[in-house]
Amino acid sequence: MALILVRYGEVAIKRSGTRSLMERLLMHHILSGLRSISIDARVTRSQGRLFVEVPDDKIKDSIDVISRVFGVRSLSPVKAYEFKELNDIVNATVKEWSELIRGRRFAVRVHRVGSHNFTSMDVAKAIGAALKPFSAGVDLERPDIELFIEVRGNKAFLFTEMINGAGGLPLGSEGKLLALISGGFDSPVAAWFMMRRGSYVDALFCSLAYPIDVINFLRVTHALFSRWSIGYDPRLFIIDCSSLISEFRAKANPHMWSVLFKRVLYVVASRVAKSIGALGLVTGESLGQVSSQTLHNLMAIEYGIDLPIYRPLIGLDKDDIMNYARRIGTYEESMRTEEFCAIFSEKPRTRVTIEELNKEFNKLDQDLINNLLSSAVMLRASAVNKVINELMLGTSDVEIDHVPEDAVVIDLRSRGEYELWHYPGAINVDVDKLVSTAETMGRDKVYVLYCSKGLSSKWGALELRRLDFKAFSIDINRLRRSS
Repeated sequence: MALILVRYGEVAIKRSGTRSLMERLLMHHILSGLRSISIDARVTRSQGRLFVEVPDDKIKDSIDVISRVFGVRSLSPVKAYEFKELNDIVNATVKEWSELIRGRRFAVRVHRVGSHNFTSMDVAKAIGAALKPFSAGVDLERPDIELFIEVRGNKAFLFTEMINGAGGLPLGSEGKLLALISGGFDSPVAAWFMMRRGSYVDALFCSLAYPIDVINFLRVTHALFSRWSIGYDPRLFIIDCSSLISEFRAKANPHMWSVLFKRVLYVVASRVAKSIGALGLVTGESLGQVSSQTLHNLMAIEYGIDLPIYRPLIGLDKDDIMNYARRIGTYEESMRTEEFCAIFSEKPRTRVTIEELNKEFNKLDQDLINNLLSSAVMLRASAVNKVINELMLGTSDVEIDHVPEDAVVIDLRSRGEYELWHYPGAINVDVDKLVSTAETMGRDKVYVLYCSKGLSSKWGALELRRLDFKAFSIDINRLRRSS
């Protein structure tokens, strides 16, 4: 069996009762993560350390899992040697490292816990002297290789690498939160930050373009939770918010659609959060990044919400957030996601007052929130792949690789994007006017839609099909190459 030494940071400085609880959570999550990939393991506690025993041929996979367990500061594969005197440790290091350091400059780093008749410096000097003849010399400042010895009781643990862990606090040590996740870059990173601080995180998604935006949401949450929610199977709540499009367009000020949408979403999310015992909401807002995220608008949006709203990204800029998305593994899936712009504000207001937003909110159907909640579907993160496959089957033939002869090509991008480039003969149509445009042109035509990333065009094609039009989506890059 191989042995992995696991270090934790903040957990070690908690008072005894809290520390013991967090250590047990940490051990549970490590075992849970390893069992999820069919690795039988054993975890034991020592003062400020955990030791994980795994099969020799599973060491690499085990390190990968353990490094993603929140609360783990760092870890090292180690060789353990029992000793009676200092010379036993020295002999073990010669056996272990004499060939490894041949022709290389080295440094010895020692950490010691317990009562011994020698100091850490004694250990380092004795080992350095014994290994020096096999090497190119000792260099404590810029060594080619560092040799680590951790002495604990009557055992010495030898290792040469320290692998960074996720850090933070063990998942579940700080209760539960509900994250509003859109599928873009920001909200998954925000959820990750709160998970890293010890919170179980469930997710809520407001679907405006089913099933395409749901597929994107599920892909992003799978990238997040399958890697990082080790020891907990999050609940994903999907709300059908498509009714908001007609409701907003009929009743609300178009300059405030974005902030009004956020208010509705907060109200719905707070109701869901209370129903599952969550202690607050998590959002991916970054101050001033878009019009709905100004100080004035954030204050107006959250008015009347009686749960804490956590915004861990509030002081980060977009580059910071995207770097974190790369680190945690959600970047690629978020990159594929396009925001559905059917209820984006026209010339959005950046200083909406509480009174103004309350007035717009009160214009909406009084049963709106209950109706949205009644559409909620819940699934576990572990079931996501199956659901994605089922949804993909229903959209498998919507995308084509060429424009049929005599087809009507519709560009769903903004007017500015259309003016920069469009497929020859394509017409520019706002998403909300797609159906009326097709009805005017007739059902005897074939419609081919494209947009920036594919969400709007795929949704539009499926929506037209639902109304018995013959419609398809095509990738804009394919069109560019063919034109």
